[in-house]
Amino acid sequence: MKRLAPSPPGSFFTGHLDRLRNDVLGLLVDATREHGDVVRFRVGPLVMHLVNHPDLVSHVMIRNRKNYDKASRSSDCLSLICGESLLTANGEVWKQRRRTIQPMFHRAAIAGFIDSIAECTQLMLDAWRVKARAGEPVDIASEMMKLTFRIVGRCLFGADLQKESNAVEEAMHVMVLHTYHRWRSILNAPSSWPTPGNLRFRKALADVDEIIADLISRHRAHPPERPTLLTMLMESRDAESGVALGDDAIRNEAITFLLAGHETTANGLGWALYLLERHAGWQKAIREEFQGACGNAMPTMEDLPKLSHALHVFEESCRLYPPIWAMERHAIADDEIAGFHIPKGSGVIISPYTLHRHPAFWEKPEEFLPERFEKRDHEAYYPFGAGPRFCIGSEFALAEARVILPMILRSFELEAMPGQSGEAEPAITLRLKDGFKVMLRERME
Repeated sequence: MKRLAPSPPGSFFTGHLDRLRNDVLGLLVDATREHGDVVRFRVGPLVMHLVNHPDLVSHVMIRNRKNYDKASRSSDCLSLICGESLLTANGEVWKQRRRTIQPMFHRAAIAGFIDSIAECTQLMLDAWRVKARAGEPVDIASEMMKLTFRIVGRCLFGADLQKESNAVEEAMHVMVLHTYHRWRSILNAPSSWPTPGNLRFRKALADVDEIIADLISRHRAHPPERPTLLTMLMESRDAESGVALGDDAIRNEAITFLLAGHETTANGLGWALYLLERHAGWQKAIREEFQGACGNAMPTMEDLPKLSHALHVFEESCRLYPPIWAMERHAIADDEIAGFHIPKGSGVIISPYTLHRHPAFWEKPEEFLPERFEKRDHEAYYPFGAGPRFCIGSEFALAEARVILPMILRSFELEAMPGQSGEAEPAITLRLKDGFKVMLRERME
């Protein structure tokens, strides 16, 4: 007889749907504490298993990865935004796209991005200075979205997208919530139906598609001197047929990197600043380290290894509030994990949010302790995934954090506006619910 993993109590008809919809983070954390490292969930007829141990993650993502692909419900939902792309594709399509895009994120390429990251950050700080002198608060979560979007525009697309940042922020918010709501529902209206939610989603997607189409058109008309993500995609050829990528494929990858390239990093930075506002000692440590490394100059690639405090704060922020809080795989065939039956066609979920709180691997897991990352090897740390599909942009994100956080703290002290919950809002990414508003206090440099 096949052994089933333990499961929390749920409804006979809908299973765990109610809590999945209303308190998914609490459901996952409670389930692992009460039932162990493999937990079975049901949403109507759908079965999912949460695996919450590094060895089990390695089984799914590395050792037996051929049995677990991205043909999951979450990928189906994400494909409404980005079609078949690096984020959702499987097999040879994924391998070819990864090979094409990988050079954009080599160390030498990232070194060339540092000046742009610093310049975009300084432009934001100049605007903040005007608001600080007028006594106006800023929403850190929103500001990080705009900043990282502008950085992605400059570094990956060779364009200044500042004027588009408000429209993209609003559109992305609509799209990520819409796709998440579809994932956590048993039944959804077909995406072609003119429901209010579908109409909002279509409008948001059309707004972003218009921006991307304009970027592609400009690249074709005036190819930039320095290679960008778009030029790499346009010049890519299929290894066997020699056929170039079509416009749809280029569009899919472009929107993927607009989503993954700015949304995730922005959330990581927002949570880091939220935690730094509450831990003045770490603000001071980052300022002093930055002063010693850079003085009043802009940071360079050579300075990044000296900025370990900012790196550790960002890493610890991504431990407590991982921007990608859950990753889903689809079981191609029956399997067994830790002695429990995993049926063909079921979903397997890896949640960095729960893994990063596993008491067997983390001392005081609920506390903000960046110093724990002075040790570089953490076997239960998965903010960027694992295995061959490890996040292609991880080093880019870590470079951004080491530039942006110190530059902000060198210029300003942050004081949170009262009455904010700091509550996490899970969607495709883990956002600060209702943002994070602060008053800015200028520092004399």
